[in-house]
Amino acid sequence: METNKEMYRPASIEFDVANSSIVPDNLGKFKDAKEALEFINKNMVGINQKITVSRFMDNREKTDLRKEYQDILELKMPLVEKELQQASYEYEKAKKALADAKEMVNATTNTVKALANEVKLGIKDITLDDNYTWRVPFEGKYYFYTFMDLQLKLAKVSIIPDYEKTDLYNSMTTNEEFFHGNFGTSEEIKAWKTKPKTKFIKVIDKGKDEPALDLKPEDIPQCNPPSESTVKKQDE
Repeated sequence: METNKEMYRPASIEFDVANSSIVPDNLGKFKDAKEALEFINKNMVGINQKITVSRFMDNREKTDLRKEYQDILELKMPLVEKELQQASYEYEKAKKALADAKEMVNATTNTVKALANEVKLGIKDITLDDNYTWRVPFEGKYYFYTFMDLQLKLAKVSIIPDYEKTDLYNSMTTNEEFFHGNFGTSEEIKAWKTKPKTKFIKVIDKGKDEPALDLKPEDIPQCNPPSESTVKKQDE
């Protein structure tokens, strides 16, 4: 069919050419190609060249083309549309699989990074039993002690919120006496010797004011009496 179309030649051929110069669209009729060649050689300079140009179709060619695309629409289009639908489904399926695979790679990468950072920091969370863990307010901070391995170990330090500081004033005063009077600098220890001996330490348990933990006198660090110069200074 394609060969027949290529071999077909309309009875009259009109070229699709845009010409607005004085050059005519037709130089006349000649009895054969030899006579046309002689006319060219006699009147002008022309060089032979093979080219492809556009021409207008006749009614037969238009009818043949209409039939061809109608056949395509009726016979071929449904098939290719079905193929497109199947290909689209496969594409979406593959796209989702690709997205899932990328997400899995990213999640795995993040897990590896998190574990690597955890190893680098060397720190791991641990939940402490509230029955053996106490928070001790001291100088604007909470000091969390936990009983572990037969020892009271400091496990965490956090700042006390402003709205809690007023309620904790007495507790912090008691704790300041204990820490400064036993673990401070020599100057601090001397300054806190003027304070009366404390019989017990109040411990804040689970965020509530619990009964004071009574200690035996021998469990309480003893402080030496204040010097006379210190007492006089305080009286002044």
